[in-house]
Formats: sequence, C-alpha cells, structure tokens
Amino acid sequence: MEAQRIARLLPEIFAAAHQPGSVLDAVLGVMEAFHAPNEALLMDLDATFDPWRAPDGFVTLMASWLALDPYIDAEAGEGDDRRGRAAVDTANLRELISHAAELDRIRGTVGSLIRFLELATGLQGFELRDGPPDVNGKPSAFAARLAAPASARSCQQLVELIVAREKPAFTTIEITYQDS
Repeated sequence: MEAQRIARLLPEIFAAAHQPGSVLDAVLGVMEAFHAPNEALLMDLDATFDPWRAPDGFVTLMASWLALDPYIDAEAGEGDDRRGRAAVDTANLRELISHAAELDRIRGTVGSLIRFLELATGLQGFELRDGPPDVNGKPSAFAARLAAPASARSCQQLVELIVAREKPAFTTIEITYQDS
C-alpha cells in the first residue's frame, strides 16, 4: 500500500500533519516498504498454490498436506531454508501433487499403482502381472509380480516404498526388474 493511501487512513489530525520530509512521511515510507512483499505475494497468490509455480519449499509442504510425507526426506533441510528435500525429485513431486485427486479416486487399483510409480520415478514401463501359481497351477488371487524397467534399479528403495504403501493391503507384490 502506498504511503499516500496509508495517510488517508490515519486520523484527521495526523493526516493534516503529513508533509513531505517529515517524520510521519518517513514512517509512512517504512510502512509502505513493509507492505510491499506481502502485497506482491497476494497479487500472485495462485502461483503459491500451483505445484508448477510454487517455490520448492512450499511444494514439500503441499505434499505433506496430500499425505505424501513418506516420499519427502525429513533429514535434509537441517540448517537449510527449505522444509526438506524430496526423496522423489522436485519435478516428480510436483507431478504427484498435480495428479493427487486422480490418484486418490483410483486408489487401490492396478492403474493407480502403475500411475503413481510412473509419476514418482519419471519412468515408463511398469507392468503388474499375476503372481506365482498356487499348488493347483492357478494364479494366486492375492499375489502379483511388478515388472519394473531396468532403469528403475537406480531408485529401487523408492519403488519398494511406493509398492508397500500404495498396494492394496491384502495383496503381496513381488518386484522384479526387466533386463535391459
């Protein structure tokens, strides 16, 4: 808010005393400077909540709002101005945030697990197949095998974490990596 607009909000006796170069003028100038960053933020508030335009530190906060905490490295950020470094890289974390509603709507399905893995790792080629056959040679009802692309070996811990957290509770999933 400009100093002149602030001066109009003052009681009449103070407003009458407002002269260029006065102490009141200096105080109003300081008030204007203090308001400027907040006003700039409010003018572009939608950017703060847009996962593609938000600052990295705010992206990790948004991720925590969407229960994506396990994919954020809480140990990082000590003495750092950020809340934490994403175990999922920031670009992929932004993808997960922007698709959170879709992922929640289809949660517990094969498509949800595959989509989550693709968004979190930035890799394509995950396939969920029937698990090993039971004693009668039929596919096990509650077991599956996830075939991950060979390039996913570099983020094996992340893949294992996602599968453990996002699979249906009653299902066992074995992870294998496809040969290059």
